[in-house]
Amino acid sequence: MFDLMRRAALSAAALAISAGTVSPAFAHAIAGDRVFPVTLTLDDPGVADEVTLPQIVDQPGAGPSNQTQFQWEWDKRITETTALIYNHGFDVVTQSGSKRATGFENPVITGKWQAYVNAEHEFIVSLGLQRELPPDLHTVSIGGDQYGATSPVLYVGKGMGDLPIQALRPFAVTGEVIYTIPDRPLNSTQDNNGTPRTLFGGLSIQYSLPYLHANVRDYGFPEFVNRLVPLVEFNYRTPTAAPGGGPMSLQGSVGAIYMADTYQVGLEVLAPLNKAAGSRLGAVMQVHFFLDDLLPNSWLGKPIF
Repeated sequence: MFDLMRRAALSAAALAISAGTVSPAFAHAIAGDRVFPVTLTLDDPGVADEVTLPQIVDQPGAGPSNQTQFQWEWDKRITETTALIYNHGFDVVTQSGSKRATGFENPVITGKWQAYVNAEHEFIVSLGLQRELPPDLHTVSIGGDQYGATSPVLYVGKGMGDLPIQALRPFAVTGEVIYTIPDRPLNSTQDNNGTPRTLFGGLSIQYSLPYLHANVRDYGFPEFVNRLVPLVEFNYRTPTAAPGGGPMSLQGSVGAIYMADTYQVGLEVLAPLNKAAGSRLGAVMQVHFFLDDLLPNSWLGKPIF
């Protein structure tokens, strides 16, 4: 699976080299001169017309198990500051000594509002409400939820373009906090197949070479390098109420995003940071298209209202 993802990423990068010169983005999550890309484990802090197709996650589990996820996402703006987001995926779970299990994930629909933007300080805040739908085509054997859930979401982004030290200005951080309230809370004494309330938190630390090139200093790097955003990400998930659903899971990742004018390609290595997150490295590859730049005059690329 790693080899497949490596070849896909190299092919996308070869295509990206021919994309031309760096130019300002006109959509996506923007605060002043800062463009916040969608990262590989977190959403960006703004709203836009975009589609992820595909995202491939190779995630080793505990012991000899492994899960490969083929995921997709569609973001559709309703107004300039609001959007609906649809997430879905198909999983393949393998475990030594057991039959391979496959099935669709629970679909998730998110309403998102870009609530505040401070262009001068490159700061942006959005609020969201997610609804995980009960399974339809989903196969419970892949480990998904048997019931739905509702989750308020907070998205934050902050660029460092207002710092006095030039070398630090390309840095940016984004964060996401999700509190999940299941339709059927876990009750271990009754064995009701419910799920616990959980808290998810994520943080990305980015160094934008496109920002460095366009807004700080042109160092004469090759065009391909000028479009890269190296980054590290951290996320955790933990139950918040008794009875719990296991210990906190902590994961880190490191990689880079290539940002073209109408798409981006990202690749990261996933690393468990505690036992609950696994014991082996994984990987994620993402191809993401900016419909608001690809189709600016179509309803697919601009707000409905």
